[in-house]
Amino acid sequence: MLTLCAPAYAQEEGESPPDEPGAAPENMRATDEAREHFMAGIEHFRQHQYRDAIRRFQLAADLVPSADLWFNIARAYEEVSEYDAAVEHYQRYLRDRVDPPDRATIERHIEELRARAEVQRAEQRAAPTAGELRLTANHDGADVLLDGESAGSSPWPAVREIAPGRHTLSLESQGYIPFRSEVSVERGVTTAAYADLVPETRYRAIRADPVFAWIAWGLGIAALGTSIAVGVEAASRQSTDLDTARNLAAYSDGLIGVTIGMGVVGLVLWFVEGRTVSTERITVESSGAAGVRGLDEGATADPAAE
Repeated sequence: MLTLCAPAYAQEEGESPPDEPGAAPENMRATDEAREHFMAGIEHFRQHQYRDAIRRFQLAADLVPSADLWFNIARAYEEVSEYDAAVEHYQRYLRDRVDPPDRATIERHIEELRARAEVQRAEQRAAPTAGELRLTANHDGADVLLDGESAGSSPWPAVREIAPGRHTLSLESQGYIPFRSEVSVERGVTTAAYADLVPETRYRAIRADPVFAWIAWGLGIAALGTSIAVGVEAASRQSTDLDTARNLAAYSDGLIGVTIGMGVVGLVLWFVEGRTVSTERITVESSGAAGVRGLDEGATADPAAE
């Protein structure tokens, strides 16, 4: 494995710096700052903090350019598998280093990194760019909306490809409480969502049986029938017994008054006795809890409740 290089200003006292551009900067303050960044970059590299190492080496190179810094940056990029950037900085090293003794080794290594970069690009092209969503529900025929757009109805026949990220999922059906939730979809992962629709709870009013109202109306009907019969009898006696006819007619009129009175009494009793005494639930609420669960069909299968 290629080891890191130290630029001229980072050499120990008594060592002669290599003959390369920028090895002896005129600005000593910039040199000191560059040395600090370089030493910090070395420490980050040893701690496997390669991004921080790249940043520090780059800051040192901005102050005092050095081919050795390009080499170190290339090594750090190689550790994070950014092979194109590593090749670029190795080429800078060969360009700026005066007669590098390891040119043949670096050139062979550059070809190896180019091959790795090509394999990496092929893998990225073959990698899935979307995730999949499988939806099941406890009720068929519910309208499904995904991010506010119609997505058919339950049940879904198969998994559907969907862009990675968080999506709103809604199911609506007549007689059921609308279902709302969010589901998180990851690239290359099949997420299973389960929607438990709960029926709407409806109630029916239970009224008391108006018994006395019906009795009053029955008496009124009886009085009306009797009044009619007495009236007919009074009419038949008008020619033979006028006094009796008059008495019967008066009796018939009185019974009509009783009929009207019983009708009014029955109507009042209907509203008094027929009031609501209780309610009855006419739909049964589902015992299941509404929710969405995401299951990654990969190395792990831990449900992620939404």
